Amino acid sequence: METGQRTGLLSPLQPTHRHTAGMQWRSLRLFCVYRLLAITLLFVLHFTDTGLERVGLQDSERFLWALNAYLLAGGGLMLLSALPRWVPFNWQVYLHAGADIVMITWVTQAGGGVESGLGTLAIPAVAGLSLLLQGRTALLLAALTFLALLLSELVRALVHEFGDGAFTQTGLLGAGLLATALLALTLAKRARESEALAKRHSTDLANMTRLNAHIIDSMQAGVIAVNQQGYPFLINAAAWNLLGLHPRPVESLKPLSADLHRAFHAWKTAPDGLGSVQLDGNDQSPELRVRFSPWTMEGATGALIFLDDTAEMRRQMQAAKLASVGRLTASIAHEIRNPLGAISHAAQLLAESPALSHNPADQRLLKIIREQSQRMNTVIQDVLCMSRRTPHQHGLMPLSPWLEQFAQEFKTHHGLAAPQLKIQVKPADSQVMFDPQQLHQILWNLCQNALAHAARPKPDILIELVGGTHPISQHSVLDVIDNGCGVALGWRQQIFEPFVSHAQHSSGTGLGLYIARELCESNGGRLEYLVRPEGGACFRIHFPLPHSAPPRPLPALNPDPAAARTHGAWE
Repeated sequence: METGQRTGLLSPLQPTHRHTAGMQWRSLRLFCVYRLLAITLLFVLHFTDTGLERVGLQDSERFLWALNAYLLAGGGLMLLSALPRWVPFNWQVYLHAGADIVMITWVTQAGGGVESGLGTLAIPAVAGLSLLLQGRTALLLAALTFLALLLSELVRALVHEFGDGAFTQTGLLGAGLLATALLALTLAKRARESEALAKRHSTDLANMTRLNAHIIDSMQAGVIAVNQQGYPFLINAAAWNLLGLHPRPVESLKPLSADLHRAFHAWKTAPDGLGSVQLDGNDQSPELRVRFSPWTMEGATGALIFLDDTAEMRRQMQAAKLASVGRLTASIAHEIRNPLGAISHAAQLLAESPALSHNPADQRLLKIIREQSQRMNTVIQDVLCMSRRTPHQHGLMPLSPWLEQFAQEFKTHHGLAAPQLKIQVKPADSQVMFDPQQLHQILWNLCQNALAHAARPKPDILIELVGGTHPISQHSVLDVIDNGCGVALGWRQQIFEPFVSHAQHSSGTGLGLYIARELCESNGGRLEYLVRPEGGACFRIHFPLPHSAPPRPLPALNPDPAAARTHGAWE
């Protein structure tokens, strides 16, 4: 029912001759059955009241010897055809042809010659074997049979055993054998051409079926085909991965996802009113967009269910949004920066004036001008960083050693003790698909937020980096957890909005978490805030699903943390 278990083991798309060989062997065995039936009929005719006197039988004992020999030969040939591996097919056909020529000639001579009519047994034998032989070999078989019968009649004529040989009847029989061979040869040629055409069509259909299954199974979007009752009969590998489940037989959509089951029945009720449905993500699977499409085949109806990871769609939307907004924000920031630079420079010159050096009130106003100018310059830098973002460099990187390097850098820069920043990754060999420089910028911002908003002495601050990869869905996450006071309920819906600053930290630009989220989405991931019942803040990074491409070397972390750092958080 599930293509993911098939297409990974697809054999090469090439035709097979197994079916043709099987048909040939069955035809040969069917001919063996005909031979035994013909011999049995001769026995019946011999022992009935009519007997074979009408066809000139004079030596009953000799005729019985010939029939018994033919019976034993026919039984042996049938046994041999039942064991096709002993003797190749072509050699077996030649053996059958030789046995029939000898035995039919013997039976015909013992039964009174060609005049007895027993020579006509050669006609169906030649016809049947000609259908199994290739090319002109069928004509050779007819010629050899005719020569054998003619030689038998010649011997009878020389010894005068039963009178003059019936050469005329033998000649007519030979012509009939030749015509039969020609007809069988033509029919066999037409049959082989038809069989070859049917085989090509069958091979093309089988290859197309395999190719379609391979395409479906290779799609990044999940595909589930269900009937009208909701029974899934096809689930590709991407669907299993997106749902975070092992492939297994299921009787309905409910064991896969209760939300997906409800969405399907809602779509059945109003198929035109339900375009797509969003399924929330969890530890096993990312956030999904579900689309339904009806299908009808030979009276049966059902639906195709498409599952898409919304992270990739958000990344594409984000790229389009930044492309349209980037030029505007960059130009505005540039226009603001020029007069701001003039104001800042004038303030510095004014601070050096002797007339203001002994006036505390004027010095305080100059300090306000310099601080607010610096703040505005920081906002401009963040806006320019957001609008002129360099393209991300995706690559598979081992998560645990990368976090160890990051943690050592962060603790050294902020003077933290080793137990204050803990790392836990399960499994230890987890790999994630992300730009390492942009991940460094995101984590630095989140960890710096934990220090700024801990509301406790610096030696008591604890930060945990907990992550890993789900073994089935290959969905990777990383949690940044602190022991601070968390985010107040009224701020949780706004912390990722631009230019929104925490009430107690109004000195920030309000772009830190916004840029962190934008960086996650541009890499195909997602950043969200989770509420912890035990207190503290938890920011979770959802990494995109890894591609099939092999990992490539990644650049080292930027040794200058200021180059990858953003300002403020919940800012």
